[in-house]
Amino acid sequence: MSESTPRVPPRLIVIGAVGFSSLSALLIRLSTAPAPAIAAWRMILSFFMMAVIVSIQRRRRKSAAVVTLNVRVVGLLALSGVFLALHFATWIASLSLTSVTDSTVLVTMHPVIVLFAGFFFLHEKIDRARVLPALGAVVGATVLAVGGSSSGRPPTAAGDLLALAGAVAVSGYLVIGSWARRNVGAGVYSVIVYGIAAAVLTGFALLTGYELGSYSLRNYLLFAALAFFCTILGHGLINWGLKYVPAAEVSMYIVLEPVFATIMAMIWLDELPGIVTGLGGSLVLLSLAVVARRNREAFEL
Repeated sequence: MSESTPRVPPRLIVIGAVGFSSLSALLIRLSTAPAPAIAAWRMILSFFMMAVIVSIQRRRRKSAAVVTLNVRVVGLLALSGVFLALHFATWIASLSLTSVTDSTVLVTMHPVIVLFAGFFFLHEKIDRARVLPALGAVVGATVLAVGGSSSGRPPTAAGDLLALAGAVAVSGYLVIGSWARRNVGAGVYSVIVYGIAAAVLTGFALLTGYELGSYSLRNYLLFAALAFFCTILGHGLINWGLKYVPAAEVSMYIVLEPVFATIMAMIWLDELPGIVTGLGGSLVLLSLAVVARRNREAFEL
């Protein structure tokens, strides 16, 4: 998108991007391919699409900018790509074992994970204004885990744990990526990290015996939809929106993703969350919204 002031309100674009990103769970459920193949193809196609976009942007700007990468930056990019691969591998696998509501809510727990990781591993101080809502999210996740579904795929402990693992992995991706982005532009960063994630996921799929070339046309169209709508338009436009919309506000919109995903699952998958699950999920999302805002406020001090 152009760097000039957009004609469409940026907040509307960000909400639309969250809607695109929310399609992930539905598209994955509609695919009959195994989770490792879905994850690999999503990142392979995302890498090629992003490479084309960056190439077109550079030609239009007639820019031949040279990116200088030292050993430290290359290491950060590689680690960021590995964490992104782990995120997709675990989260996509969780969707075959638990409900859409549980999976999408739990994988959105990364603000809380980043908060506690900073406290335990980096000895960062955290105030009560962030601890209380973080604990509320943990309580809500516990309630969510013991809740069930009124109809559709029931939640399982294994699936919920995989979704949490996806949240841990994306936390590493976000933290490490924020360091790496200080030295590399957004487009180049995305191409490199997507490429690394695609290589890791492809290698994992092949080493574990999953083929990448034996699926129906319908599956390949779903892979392409995941890459284009959920990664390029979803994640890409969310990142673009950070130029015009405060990060704390963007974080609040991202919390809407499990809500959108649950509504889609109710309509197209006939998957209804139980009352306990709904209460637990609501507590998690409300707490995450507060944590995201408090994290931003603390960072700006």
